[in-house]
Amino acid sequence: MNGHSFVEKIISGGQTGADRAALDAAIGLDIPHGGWIPKGRKTEDGTLPDRYDLQEMRTASYPKRTERNIVDSDGTLILSLASRRKD
Repeated sequence: MNGHSFVEKIISGGQTGADRAALDAAIGLDIPHGGWIPKGRKTEDGTLPDRYDLQEMRTASYPKRTERNIVDSDGTLILSLASRRKD
């Protein structure tokens, strides 16, 4: 193991902000990383560089990418600026 026994792999969609920061941290700390990205390695700011080991989907759909990354992971962290729902 790589000394990070609490984290086996970082799964990310590769978008700007926290997604990309998680991938950069994984690379810098030698933690395995991966995930799914829309067709064309499409991101909000262009094409995701090849240094990020993400698998390209057959669809350009962001929601399908997100769903696949959730299904393939053991846990999901959601960060949002939206106000919390009051149920």
